[in-house]
Amino acid sequence: LPGYNLRPLEMEGALGRPQLEKLPGFVAARRANAAIFQAAFADLDFLDIQQETGESSWFGFAMLLKGQLAGRRRDLVAALQAAEIECRPIVAGNFLNNPVIDKLDHSIGSAIVAAERVDRDGLFVGNHHYPIPAQIARLREVVQGVADRF
Repeated sequence: LPGYNLRPLEMEGALGRPQLEKLPGFVAARRANAAIFQAAFADLDFLDIQQETGESSWFGFAMLLKGQLAGRRRDLVAALQAAEIECRPIVAGNFLNNPVIDKLDHSIGSAIVAAERVDRDGLFVGNHHYPIPAQIARLREVVQGVADRF
């Protein structure tokens, strides 16, 4: 299969090393945003939200739709896009739905219920290393607005 063979050069290494010194601060700031996200979304019964396990770097905020939002990811994505809030699927969802699977020798031992749920009802929005409480509040408004329609 075609692919990329990319290697960092010395110049990228020289630029990247000072950035690594900033990493602990970036992670701490993202974790602070995550605490705001968790507090803002904890009481919503139509979402399962990402929970802390260990010390995550929180590159994004994951959500699984349930209750009145189950099966309505398309509606939520449209509302988020209209509000200029970017979102993405959670990783690959059910990788077995990826066209590349036809090129791989594989077998499926049983139903993959969790992967199907993530594929159907999961999404995440990005996080940043600067404070975003207003953006998290706006995200909550948009998500609640979609839930209120159903």
